Amino acid sequence: MLGNSTKSVLLSMVVCAFVLLAACSGKVEENGTNGGTKPSDNGVKPTETVEVANHDPFGKIDPPIEVTAIRTVNSNLKFENGETIENNAWTKLYENEFGIKIKYLWVSDPSQYEQKFNIAMASGKLADIMPVDGIQFNQLVEADQLADLTEALEQYGAPKMKELLMKDGGLGIESATFDGKLLGLPVNSGSFDTAPLLWVRTDWLEKLGLPEPKTMEDVFSIAEAFVTQDPDGNQKNDTYGLGAAKDFYGLEPGLEGFFNGYHAYPKSWVEDDSGQLVYGSIQPEMKQALAKLQEMYANGHIDREFGVKDKEKFIQTVNAGKLGMFYGADWSPLLFLDGKSLDEKMEWKPFHLPSIDNTPAQPQTEYNVNQYYVVRKGMKNPEAAIKLLNAASHDWDRGKYPLTDMNRNGDVDKWQYALLQAANPIQNVETYEYVSKAVEKQDESLLNLTSNPGQASFYKGINDFNNGDMSGWGFTRFFDAITILYDYHTKDQFKMTKFISGPTPTMVEKEATLLKMELETFTKIVMGESSIDAFDEFVINWKNLGGDKITEEVAKWKASK
Repeated sequence: MLGNSTKSVLLSMVVCAFVLLAACSGKVEENGTNGGTKPSDNGVKPTETVEVANHDPFGKIDPPIEVTAIRTVNSNLKFENGETIENNAWTKLYENEFGIKIKYLWVSDPSQYEQKFNIAMASGKLADIMPVDGIQFNQLVEADQLADLTEALEQYGAPKMKELLMKDGGLGIESATFDGKLLGLPVNSGSFDTAPLLWVRTDWLEKLGLPEPKTMEDVFSIAEAFVTQDPDGNQKNDTYGLGAAKDFYGLEPGLEGFFNGYHAYPKSWVEDDSGQLVYGSIQPEMKQALAKLQEMYANGHIDREFGVKDKEKFIQTVNAGKLGMFYGADWSPLLFLDGKSLDEKMEWKPFHLPSIDNTPAQPQTEYNVNQYYVVRKGMKNPEAAIKLLNAASHDWDRGKYPLTDMNRNGDVDKWQYALLQAANPIQNVETYEYVSKAVEKQDESLLNLTSNPGQASFYKGINDFNNGDMSGWGFTRFFDAITILYDYHTKDQFKMTKFISGPTPTMVEKEATLLKMELETFTKIVMGESSIDAFDEFVINWKNLGGDKITEEVAKWKASK
C-alpha cells in the first residue's frame, strides 16, 4: 500500500511539473505576418520589396524546415495506435502548426545517452536541438558549440512561455547566460520541494504536555522527552527522539534542517562576508552543530541505529510508532499512511525550522535545473527551439488536440513524446493559492486543473479528511507543509545555493570522493567515534584534495556572470 500510494502521488507531481497544455491552432493570417514581402514607404520604390520577418510565436515557418534532434526515451514508455517517438501527436503538431519536421539522428535509453552524446560531440555530429545535463551544457559552452538564443527568445517567445521561464526569478535563465549570451533554455522543475521542514508527532507532544517547537532548545527538549518519558505508553524504553539515517543528508530523514537551525548550509555554496562563494560544509557553524549532534547521540536522543539504517528502515520505524521527530520533505506524510492506518492517534505536523538564536532559520534549497535545451551553433533557424517550447506551454484547442492525444490516455504518458517540455518552478506555491481558495469556498471550479491536475488530489484529500475519512490524511498534512513553504516563499526566506550551474571540471573529477569523506567524517563525529576536532582536519583535507581548486572554479564562474 505504501509503495503504490507514494508512487502514485510522486508521479502526479512529476506530471504536474510539466506544463503540457497542448494545442490550439496557430494559423497565421495572410496579411504579410507569415513572412514574404510588402511595399515599403521608407524611400524604397513602390516596385521594390523588402523581407518581413515573421515573429509570430505560433506562426508556421514557410517553407517548412527539417530539424535534427537527439533525445532519451525510457524503455518502458508506452505507445498506442501505431504511434512511435518519431511519429505521434506531438511531432504532427510541430509539423502542422509550426512547419517543423523532427528528424531524430538517434534516440537512446537514458543509461546510454551520455556515452552516445560524447561520441557525437567528439565526432562533430551534433544535432540541431539537444537536451543536455549540466555537465554536457558546460562542455558545449566551453567548446563554443552553442547558438545564442537571446534574440530568438525575445522575438519568438510566447508570453506564457516567457512567464514560465521567469517564475524562478530568472535563476534558470541566469544559469544559461554567459557573457550576455543565452546559450540554453533551462528546465527548472522548482526548488521548493528540496527545502527541509521539521516534522513532529504532535499527539506525543500533547500526551507529554510539551509546547510546539519554536527554538532549537525546544528541539533538544522534545528529543529528550520522546526518549525518556514513554510517549507511546507501553512502559518500555523503546522510542526515539530525532530520526536520522546512514545517508546523513536527504529529504527524509536528512539533517540539513538541523544544520540550517545553526545557520549552516551543508553541500551548498554561500557568500562569505567578502562576497566570495564558499562551501557551506566547511564553515564554522557546521562544527557547532556537529558538536550538539554528538552530544544528543551520546545521550540517546538521536536514533542510535541511524548509522546502519537506510531510508526504508527509517520509514518502518515511523510506521511502527517508534519515532517522534525528524527533518523531512513536504510530502513526507505520504510515506506514513501504513502507520496512520495502524494507529489513528498518530499525528504528524510540519513546523518552520527552529533557530539557535534570534535570527530566523532559512531552509536551504538546491539548484534544481538539471536539463537544458540547446541549439547547435550555425543552425539556420534557432527560433525553431523557441517555437517548440511555446508549443509545450500553450493552451491548445482540445477539439483539435485532445488531452488523450497530447497528455495522457490511461497509463500511456503521451506528454513524454514532446521533444521540449516546459516546467513551472513554483507549482506548489500556485497549488496552495488555488486549493486554499477552492476549499474555503467549497468550489472545485476554482482549481486550475489545466496547469496542475494534482490540485484535485489535494482538494479531495482535504475535504475527505475534514469529513472524517482518514484516507485524506496524507494529502491534508502534505498541504500543511505546502502552506509553510508558501510562507517561506512570500517572505523570501529560502536559502538557495549561490552556485547555479552544472558541475565544474574538478567537481566532476573530485566531488564524489570529497562528499564520501564528508559523510564518513561527520557520521563518525556524531557517533562519537571521532572527536569534534576531526572537523578541522576534514576542512584541511577537503581543501587539499580538490576543494580549493573547486572554489577557484566557482569563483571563475561567478565572475563570468
